[in-house]
Amino acid sequence: MKTIEKVRTPESAFNNLIDYSFAPNYMELKGGIRIHYIDEGSTNKKTIFLFHGQPSWSYLYRHLIPLLVSAGFRVIAPDLIGFGKSDKPIDSEMISYQSQVDWISEFVKKLGIMNAAAFMQDWGGMIGLRVLAMQPLWLDRLIVANTALAEVKGLAKFIMPRMLKILAAISGKPTVKDFEGKQNYGNWAAYFRHSKMLEIGKLMQILTTKELTQDEMNAYDAPFPNENYYTAPRKMPEIVASDLDQVNADWKKLKQWDKPVLTLFSDKDPFLADQGYDKKFQNNFSGAKGQAHITVSNASHFLQEDRSDELVNKILDWLKQTKY
Repeated sequence: MKTIEKVRTPESAFNNLIDYSFAPNYMELKGGIRIHYIDEGSTNKKTIFLFHGQPSWSYLYRHLIPLLVSAGFRVIAPDLIGFGKSDKPIDSEMISYQSQVDWISEFVKKLGIMNAAAFMQDWGGMIGLRVLAMQPLWLDRLIVANTALAEVKGLAKFIMPRMLKILAAISGKPTVKDFEGKQNYGNWAAYFRHSKMLEIGKLMQILTTKELTQDEMNAYDAPFPNENYYTAPRKMPEIVASDLDQVNADWKKLKQWDKPVLTLFSDKDPFLADQGYDKKFQNNFSGAKGQAHITVSNASHFLQEDRSDELVNKILDWLKQTKY
């Protein structure tokens, strides 16, 4: 594979981030692309992976990580390629649904950890679940939160990608204020496509119920010092409904995976609340039957910010109940 042309956010951009003093770890993947990951509590026997989505990064898990480590877990939280401290491809053609799956699959294989647990949210679930379909021995426990992956067949398979393109097109060139006033897919995708400067911190604030400090919002902006670093966050909303044949095949494999599954979806997520995606996981995964699923109250899309203590307690209680 040829070397991927990329940019790398200067380390100085991450100096003195509030509540983020984790040592950096890096792994080189095919094409010379470098992925960053947090790896805390490495001497602990059992491992839990934490996967973020777009446009966040491992900073999203800063409150959960120390609590999970103190409870006896090794915690691994990678930054998706194009986000956080990971390398950022310059060519948008390098950012696809499949490429993100391939990068995380390679990352998991190289780590060589089996029988782990994982918490997946947003694109972290859409990517991580497909990795699990290919590597079913990787995990023994799965927690999914505010994410979407399901079979898309028949007429819907034809209509969905086109409808999403239309929604983004008719939204014009929305500002952050426009998105705040109308939080839907069209405004989200159009904002990332057209905005000259991405205000990630402000978007994170809109999609949380708690008030973020300016330092926290600045930390979400840190990976993207200028437009040269925007390729992945710009591209990801446009590829939500791509690779549907492979997604359907992976979903079929996932339905054969019978380890325990827990859903923790938010009540105030403007994208996914009351859309039934939590029920799809509960009804299609045999390991989800009879589990202590809950709807997390007073939490928006980024529930890791809104209800971090509750999430940790729920995760730990459930892992104990299922004898992990």
